[in-house]
Amino acid sequence: MTSSRPELPQDIEACHALIGRLKEEQRQQAQTIDEQQATIDRLSADMALLKRALFGSRRERFRDDPDQQYLFESEEVKAEEASPTPNTEEEETKSRRKSKGRGRRVFPESLPRKAVRHELNEEDIPEDLRDDPTAKRFFKKTSEQLEFVPPSVYVIEHYQEVIVRDEETGETTMVTARRPPQLIDAYTGPGFWSYLTASRFADHLPYYRQEDILSRYGFRIGRSTQGRWMAALAEGVKPLVDLMQSLTLKSRVVGVDETPVKTLGLKVGSAATAYLWDVIGDADHPYDCFHFTVDRSRDGPERFLSGYQGYLQSDAYICYDSLSKANPEMIQVGCWAHARRKFEELNYVTPNVRTHTAMGYFQRLYDIEDRGHDFSEEQRYELRQDESKPIVIEFHHWLVEQWERELPKSNLRAAIGYMTNRWAAFEQYLNCGAIPIDNNRTEAALKFAILGRKAWLFFGNPQGGKTAATLFTLTKSCNRHRVDPFAYLRDVYTRLPSTPESELESLLPDRWVNEHPEHLVEERVHEAQQRAQRTRARRAQRRLLTQAKRPK
Repeated sequence: MTSSRPELPQDIEACHALIGRLKEEQRQQAQTIDEQQATIDRLSADMALLKRALFGSRRERFRDDPDQQYLFESEEVKAEEASPTPNTEEEETKSRRKSKGRGRRVFPESLPRKAVRHELNEEDIPEDLRDDPTAKRFFKKTSEQLEFVPPSVYVIEHYQEVIVRDEETGETTMVTARRPPQLIDAYTGPGFWSYLTASRFADHLPYYRQEDILSRYGFRIGRSTQGRWMAALAEGVKPLVDLMQSLTLKSRVVGVDETPVKTLGLKVGSAATAYLWDVIGDADHPYDCFHFTVDRSRDGPERFLSGYQGYLQSDAYICYDSLSKANPEMIQVGCWAHARRKFEELNYVTPNVRTHTAMGYFQRLYDIEDRGHDFSEEQRYELRQDESKPIVIEFHHWLVEQWERELPKSNLRAAIGYMTNRWAAFEQYLNCGAIPIDNNRTEAALKFAILGRKAWLFFGNPQGGKTAATLFTLTKSCNRHRVDPFAYLRDVYTRLPSTPESELESLLPDRWVNEHPEHLVEERVHEAQQRAQRTRARRAQRRLLTQAKRPK
């Protein structure tokens, strides 16, 4: 009977060689297991983030865990910055959910009113009151009801005055009154154009839906016709939009971001990926400008940021880095929200002391920014130098220390490298009180177009992308100033053909609304102010609550 066991070597050298081979195989197996486990951990983390994106909350909130040892000393918070602190976190949550209830709705006096009189039926009047001369009969206002009348489509018939005289020579002399110039050649008027523009680029309705809506009002306009009109309008308002873009580049700080959008006509038989970019001006140049490019190369930003001198705030896309290196007067500024997001994801998937520590650093810096929200630029700069700068330096030392301890393929090491490789850009905000700590305002502006992308899905051709970028510039700037886009566009489309270049600035949204305050959407202004006040009060309460929980 033969054995299946391999023959073992009989001499010492062969035994040593066999042991060496077995150890090498064991090492390779352990390495394979470690690599597979790392892959499993990475895929599990990706799956957790995917489930969170699909089904979970999108808020990237971080709260100190009361069961962990606190890592930082909380900064002092003045009593006037917050309302009285709840005793527990549950009480804080209940106080936020408490509602004042529905009050009586008061309609604005500017709305037109129509009286409807409800008369008594004779059979409902008691007999002793019917013929009683002392009984007084009158109408009492008991309620108000808001009603809606759909928009109406009507035809304007233009008549031009004409003087004709027959001359003795047999010729005829004729003089005709001039019609005011129109921005585009179309059988519709400025009110119709502004309605279509606001519907498409402010309310994000695709052209085919506008076909159905207009047909309910008695006249159908095809989507191809609407597209041609929008392209002509974009060309007509180009001088105004060029002025807005040139003024935006005079800002001390501009924010830049981009988003992909499918576009037809770039590849045969399929849609290609093009890009919409937004460039956001500062408070002195408050315009949100959009640009369209057929790809994501550096040529686009290099063109529409040409000549800019100041702080350029963006994410870590290498295009912006190369632009700032090629143009020293264009100083790159990092976005702390992007960096925080990477640590927040790790803290969500695999929370530990290191991720908690990193999130604590971010929280301290954002708390300082929150307290300095209403400060002047000089006051905010001094606040950052006194309080933020020491934390930033400490955070940098901690990041470098953790970088050296982490494994090369660690997700935490990748998050740390994102910051340390661009540290000069991240600490740049300390040097100027006008620079925001993050680029969230630019991302929020870009979402204005992204909302539309979910409705119309793609651009029909590159020209459609350029048209959208131009008209998004007008509608999003209106949105920034809480201006009724329909009223603004109607006035612009009416006046622009006869407005000289020297008076174009009067049509800028921020200046136009000062001359037409009746078209300011005050409800949105008050809503934004109240929301910001609630947010700052809640954060101040949280700071006090956190401070109260810390061990003495």
